[in-house]
Formats: sequence, structure tokens, C-alpha cells
Amino acid sequence: MSVMDIVQRIRSLEKQGIKPGLGRICALLGRMGHPERAYRSVVVGGTNGKGSTCAMMDSVLRSAGQRTGLYTSPHLVHMRERIKTDGATIDDGSLEDTARAIFNMVQDDPALSGTTYFEFLTALALQHFKDRHVDIAVLEVGMGGRFDATNAVEPVVSTVTNIAMDHEAYLGGTPEEIAGEKAGIIRRGRPFVTTDTCPGSRAVLEAECGRRGGMLYAVERDFSVYGDESDMGFRGPGRTIEGLKLSLRGRHQLYNAGAAIQSLLLLEREGIGVTDGQIREGLLKTVWHGRFETIHGHPDVVVDSAHNPAGIRTLVQAVKDNYSGKATIVFAASRDKDWKTMISMLREISDTFVFTSYRGERSADPGTFRDFTGTVVPDGVCRAHVVERADRALRHALDITPPDGVIVVAGSIFLVGELKMEAGL
Repeated sequence: MSVMDIVQRIRSLEKQGIKPGLGRICALLGRMGHPERAYRSVVVGGTNGKGSTCAMMDSVLRSAGQRTGLYTSPHLVHMRERIKTDGATIDDGSLEDTARAIFNMVQDDPALSGTTYFEFLTALALQHFKDRHVDIAVLEVGMGGRFDATNAVEPVVSTVTNIAMDHEAYLGGTPEEIAGEKAGIIRRGRPFVTTDTCPGSRAVLEAECGRRGGMLYAVERDFSVYGDESDMGFRGPGRTIEGLKLSLRGRHQLYNAGAAIQSLLLLEREGIGVTDGQIREGLLKTVWHGRFETIHGHPDVVVDSAHNPAGIRTLVQAVKDNYSGKATIVFAASRDKDWKTMISMLREISDTFVFTSYRGERSADPGTFRDFTGTVVPDGVCRAHVVERADRALRHALDITPPDGVIVVAGSIFLVGELKMEAGL
């Protein structure tokens, strides 16, 4: 069986759907001999920014000489992107061998027959990290926290970046309910870091931290960030670091960097220390694709994985900070996302949209986007184009945008991944 066959077999698990709960993943890890206990872990949750925070942590830890594992989701182009050791994606041979061994365990145990796609990949990542003898793993929560497969791990530090509306069908219909789910990663006697600033959800996180016996470190209470991406400052308990430069663009990355720095400083009690110089180097070297990333110049093409209103709000501010004039928007979204609000928000930086779709059953009909724009443009000034295929939509946007303009691709991580794959990036 080739690696492509294995990848297709793993993908076939998507038919199991999403089944929140820790029973299956805990049973599977038990069958595997609990690989997650062979190293220390940090678990990072939140609605937006958790992937960037994980990438920053991983980069700083590698600068500090630690052997790292990094598990993130979803991927942009290939499944292997989700699992990295020391910055390198899992190789085909390791993916194939580890996946085959796990499939054999799942087949032999009826209790594991309902193992989901995300549970399988989580187990695969945790085993790969053990096989590669990592010192510490940085794990991004897939969805929520309390019943997410990553919560089968006992982290030495737990982090929540922020709370916003997303995945309401599984996590709840208010920020407070969602915060309660994400607080499930807090551990008794262990540090809990958050950069959430919304009063309602922040209050829930603080209350849950107290109830669960965690040690709270909250932004604007215990630590703070200031400046901009080219000259950032961090001030925390007993540590002030100034003159930091971030490789990731957007002022929102200051909060993600703050979450990463505060979490990393708390690892000192685990015998993992990081110097100011290592923090400086790691933040400058961080690579995280698909987050306000420029993939083309003249005109600039900026791709961003924002796929909910909170992410779009952040993206709009980043565009304002970095570009003058109106942008051309290439937009696609999943049917279950709040695309009406996202389009309305993007009108603040654009009067030209190229609506499209990504390959996949969840993609919404771009014609419905065009029909909706008429209801959000009181002055009637909006150029709405529909181009069914994403690659052709981008080419159309390039044709109608002047060289000194900017094209922004947003609305779905699947759209961003498809276009990066087409461009070979």
C-alpha cells in the first residue's frame, strides 16, 4: 500500500463525522502505550490565532535548542503539514508506517471502530513525536477544548488565545458558552494563559480557571504587549522584553506573540528556559502560511484564512494598516459559516468582489454571495463578479486590479489552500 493509499484511507474516516468526546482517543492512546506521556506538551485553544501562537512557540523553542513536535489543523495543501518535528513535516515513510500500525489496532478492537479523522491524526502525531524523541510538543486544539482529541493529553501549560463565534452547533450559541468549552483544557495546579479580552467570555475563563484549580495568567492583568509588528514590547511578571520584530504581519499578531511568550516563560518551572535572544530569534523566524501572507506582487495578493466574523474583522484592520485605497476581494465560504456578516464587513475595504467556490461539498454557491451584495450596498456601488473555479477567480482578479492595488483572498481556509496548491506555494 502506497502513502497515497494510506492518505486516502485516513481521509475516508471523515465519513465518521465529528463526534465530541474523549472515550475513543483515550482508549486508542492506551492501546498504543500512551505515547503522549513520553514528552511534555503545551495545548493551545481559541477561536482565532491559535495556529499562529503555536507556530511562534515552536519556533522559539527550536531557537532555544529544544527538540519540538508541532501539531496543527487544518492543513492548507497536504495532510503532512499538520505534523512537524523540528520544523520538518512528517515524511511519507513515517506517515505510512505509523498510520498502518494504528489502523491495525483500530481494526482489532471493536471499541475503536468509530475513531474519527481528527482522533486518528491526533494519535498519529503523538506517536510520531515519541518516535522522534521530542522534548516538548505544541498542540493546537482542533475545535473547542473540553471534548477535543488533544485534551487527552496532560499539558504542562494550557493557552486560550481568544473567544469568538464559530462552530456554534457544537460549542454553543454565545461567547460565554464557547468559553466554557474552551476552558476544558485547563489543568489543576498548572498555568493557564489567555489573551481573550471580551468581558463575558473572559469572565467565564477566569471563573473556570479558579474552579478547576488552574494558575491564571491573563493579558492586561498579568502581562501586556505594546508597539507594532516591527517594534513590539512584552511586559510580564519579572520580565520585560523590547524591540521584538515579528515575521507575521498584522497588529493582532502582538496578542498571539504575547500568548506565546508568556506560555514559554512559564516552562521554566519545567526546566525549559528561554532567553530574550532566543525569543527574539524565534519570533523573527516564525513561518505560518496562509495568515496575511503575500503570495504575489504587483499587485500584491494577500491570502488569509479568516473564516468567521472575528477573523474578518482582524483582517480588515490589517489591510487598513498596510494598504491605502480599496482592495479587490476574492471570496468563498462554507455554507455553515456566517458569510453574510463577513461580506458586509469586507465592504469596508472593498467595492469589488470576485465570488467563487472551493472544491468540496461544504462550499456555498457563489451566486448567493452576489445576490446578497445588493442588500448591503445602499449606494449601489459594488462590482460583484462570479467565477466558479478558484484559480480562474484569482486570474480574473489579477486582470481587473491595477499593479499598485491589492487583492485579498479570504473567507475559507480551503480556498486559501486550493490557491496555494495551484500556485505551487
